[in-house]
Order: sequence, then structure tokens, then C-alpha cells
Amino acid sequence: MQYRIIDADSHVNATPDLYVSRVPAKYKERAPRVVQMQGYDAWVIDNGKPSPITILAAAAGRRPEELARKVIRFSEMMPGAYDPKARLADMDRDGIDAQVLYGDGAMGAHDPELRTILIRAYNDWMAEFCAVSPQRFIGQAIVPIHDADEAVREAERTASMGLRGLFIGLDGADFPITDPVYDRFWAAAAEQKRPVSIHIGGGSMVKRGALTLAKPAPGQLEAFVCLTPMTISETVAMLIYSGTLSRHPNLKVVVAEGGIGWLAYFLERMDHVMEKQGAWAGTTLREKPSEVFRRQVLATFEEDLAGIRTYDLIGSGNIMWSSDFPHSDTTWPQSRDAIERHFGKLPEADRRAMICGNAGRIYGLIASS
Repeated sequence: MQYRIIDADSHVNATPDLYVSRVPAKYKERAPRVVQMQGYDAWVIDNGKPSPITILAAAAGRRPEELARKVIRFSEMMPGAYDPKARLADMDRDGIDAQVLYGDGAMGAHDPELRTILIRAYNDWMAEFCAVSPQRFIGQAIVPIHDADEAVREAERTASMGLRGLFIGLDGADFPITDPVYDRFWAAAAEQKRPVSIHIGGGSMVKRGALTLAKPAPGQLEAFVCLTPMTISETVAMLIYSGTLSRHPNLKVVVAEGGIGWLAYFLERMDHVMEKQGAWAGTTLREKPSEVFRRQVLATFEEDLAGIRTYDLIGSGNIMWSSDFPHSDTTWPQSRDAIERHFGKLPEADRRAMICGNAGRIYGLIASS
């Protein structure tokens, strides 16, 4: 297949029966299920508090003012959010040749044993989803990053399932993934030539429950949404300064949905900190952080004109365009307009790298040059 546009970050939403139908019998009563509330549906996990299905996770095609409704029924979700055939039609409408697919396999479960079981069930479902069109769906296998040994086992189990990447989960950045105990996982990913994705969704404001506060402080929700993409910078710096990436130089890491407008400054800042602060901080890194980043890290964005103005400082080989379909930042169904607005005046080689080539290369769809 010839690829022109590869969407490096999109999402699929779990179907109501996904977990109950796939987990072993002993876990069925604890498995996530959709329940009807007054005016909306919610997920219940491990018999805990219902978590509403939010319109932000199914916002494609909706006007911004419609998002004020906040919660919806599952039946109101556009089918392309969870059905592979409908998804292909949505991609065709948007001019997208292939999409990288993210999901949340643990569904927020806290019990480690249950988390692992749910992730396995989700990965089985994702593999079946991608099998409908393996040249167009680039599925991510979620790994149970809460347990380093289980993370390795799931990476090995899913290696032959057609899932081209590994995803440490929406809360993955909140686990101590720079601890050397995780080196076996990073080594397995590098050996399999599957990039590891770290997606926004963790961080201090999430831990404080900013989105679920009954009465947030004035401006708190807007501040949360503004800052969320950049909170992933802490994880990037830790992976680099800890030596994790240097110990596994063939490993590729994807920073998903974090945007790129902050990266030019951040690369300069990391080098500056190493030079000026490294001695007292005990830095043992032997190469510039910016060099490690350019060798091993790629970042996705949807709309980020500031980032494109500084893309040469980041590296065209480190940037991938994405649509965030069907979430609230999505460019669907005007993705081609967004692409032209950002890349229209750039050199053809750089343009192709960022909208197709880089994603095709790291996910094995396009041969490396």
C-alpha cells in the first residue's frame, strides 16, 4: 500500500461488552461494564463508583458548544469510535491512509491483578479490531506497566498479534518507569522493534482530580486542559537523564498528544541544565540530552503552528502529525485543511516525513531509508 497521510495518534473506545465477554469467569463480576444512569451511561469497574461516558471522548463532528453537555449515552457515540468498518469510512472521509490506535485497557482499575487481566482482554480485542484492515490500523498493545515482569510478558505475548507498538497506558507516566527494574521491558521493546508510547493523561493535576471536582476553582478546568500536554515533559526528561534511553539506543519512544510547541525550548533547557546543574544533581549522562532525544524520541501534534515555526530546532525526523480522532482536539473531518495550514509551505522532504514517513518507518509500514 502507498501511504500519503498516517495519523500518528487516534483513539478507539471500548465496547460495553468487551471485558465481561473476555475475562475469565472469576473476574466477570469485577469487570468493567456500562450501566444506565439518569440521562447518560457510565462505566462501573470492580463494583466501584460509576464513571460517566464523556462527550470529550466522542467529540468528532460535534460543535464546540455541544461539548458543554459533558456526558452521553454510549448509543450516541459515533460508530467509528469503536467499530472498525465504520472507522475505515471515517478515515476515508478525512483522507487518512492509516491510523495509530490508542485505548485504555486497564480502565482505571487499581488492583494489580485485575489491571493485568483487563489489559490482556483489551489487547485481544484490539488485535481483532486491527485484523479488519492490518495495513490501515496500527494498533498499540497496552502493557501492564504497574508490574515490570508482567509488562515483559505482555510485550512478548502480543509480539505476534499484529499490534505494531507498545503503550504504557494513560497513567503510565505515573509509574517509576526509569527504575532499572524496567530495563528488561525496554530491552524487549527494542529487540521487537516496537516503539513505546507514552500518552498524556497522567501528572499532578490528574492526581488532584481536577476534572472530577464538584466545584473547581475559577479557571481550573481550562488550566488543566492547557497544561496537560506539557506535563509529559517530566517523563521525557526522566527517561533521558536516567540513562534509560542511552542504555537502549535502538529503542524508540513516542510522546503522544503532547504537542511540539514547547519542545524547541525544552531541548535547549535540558542541555543547559546538564551543563550548569549536572554536577550538583549527580548527572551521569555522557551525551547531550538533545542528542538522545533526536536519536530516539518522536512527538505527535494535531494543531501547533508555534511548533511548526520551530520544527527545524526539534528535527523533522522527530515529529508526527495526528488527528486525535474522535477526542475533543480532533481535526476530523477537516484534517487535510489542518495539514495544508501547517505543512503547505515546507520543503517536500520535511512535509512527507512529518505527515507520513516517520510514522511509517517506526511502525514498519515504510522501509527505512
